[in-house]
Amino acid sequence: MKLNDLEQAMRDGDHGDAAQWAITYQQRVGEFFDAEDFVEVRLIHISSDRETIGDSGLAFIEELAALPAEARRPRAFATADFRGFDADAFQFLLPGRDLSAQSEEVVNALAKLGVATSHAYVNDHSVTAPGFGESCGYSGTPSVIYMNSIVGARCNFEAGPSTLAAFFTGRVPRYGFHLDSHRRATDAFKLDFEPQDVSEWGAVGALIGQRLNSYWRVPAIELTGGRPSILALNHLGLCLASYGSHAMFHVIGITPEAHDWQTASGSVSMMPEVLTRSDLDTFFATWDGMGGRLDVVPLSTPQLTLTEVIQVAEQLAGHRVHPDTTLLVYTPMEIKQACEQLGVKATIEAAGGRLVHGHDFFATFAKEIRETHGWERMMTHSVKMANICEGYGYKPTPASIERCVASAIAGRIRK
Repeated sequence: MKLNDLEQAMRDGDHGDAAQWAITYQQRVGEFFDAEDFVEVRLIHISSDRETIGDSGLAFIEELAALPAEARRPRAFATADFRGFDADAFQFLLPGRDLSAQSEEVVNALAKLGVATSHAYVNDHSVTAPGFGESCGYSGTPSVIYMNSIVGARCNFEAGPSTLAAFFTGRVPRYGFHLDSHRRATDAFKLDFEPQDVSEWGAVGALIGQRLNSYWRVPAIELTGGRPSILALNHLGLCLASYGSHAMFHVIGITPEAHDWQTASGSVSMMPEVLTRSDLDTFFATWDGMGGRLDVVPLSTPQLTLTEVIQVAEQLAGHRVHPDTTLLVYTPMEIKQACEQLGVKATIEAAGGRLVHGHDFFATFAKEIRETHGWERMMTHSVKMANICEGYGYKPTPASIERCVASAIAGRIRK
């Protein structure tokens, strides 16, 4: 890789131990991906997921934080996600593990470095997004595909150490989705139906992800019907990332780099594959579980917006969650506080549900939670979470929020 004078000085140790480690690490990453040079970045997002970081990752962050300030000078603005675990909720979920304290260990270590501890991802709309065309360094796959596709910023899936390194160098290797050539559509799809809720938008992402299954392929999608909401596109992107490892997509006439087919594809002629309502029905039928006993309903991934939490509360009013079923409604801390002020939290809790803040259900030792409670059958509105939690031994059924809440009340999976 080509290094400019500043980058070479970092490599030589002239800007402290942290920058020297960081630029050396990033250079190895860049050489692996055939990057010619670096691109400067202003915004960094570092995951504080305690399960992923582990004890060794925490020790490494604390080692960096113990360096003198002049040896670990930051060169970018960084945020970290989901500060402040819900102590009561997580004590219920995993009584043998103090997730609140363990999360704070990571957050406190990152804060010593100068990382701004926040509560969510950019795609949860509580972290400032970069501008159109701006390169950045993010570790969260939901945020990366959201920014590339919906914001039009530029980012690759950066691993945790890569984003930490970018914090000290203010740059990332220039490859992949920082390059114009990788941002053009490689595959074309057309929907001959209009998805009706976010779970159906997630299923569209899953269907396309399963077909393509490659980080380097960029699907472009032509819609039938009205303009989708940002939340719908968010679920579409989540599932493209989860089922196909995709980091970018286009929706013709909707996303900023896809005004039309020519713009999206770089004037390459493309014949779209048509996805039908029958394809969607077949996808949902593979999960099924109709009529079976329901153990847990986690509504997260992404965390719920204020309007979604209100929707849950309105449906629960005057009802009780079945005693054999646990309803978990995940939302960022700021939204949970707003729900307390509006009386929404009280309505959910009066019905036997739990309003939870902190990391998503799947990212907080979900396998241990299943084993602790003996849970098996799950319902969720997040098609992405269904995909992940199936790997942890759950039998998930993705469905709309309305159907999930109705099933939680009944204690069985309902239509």
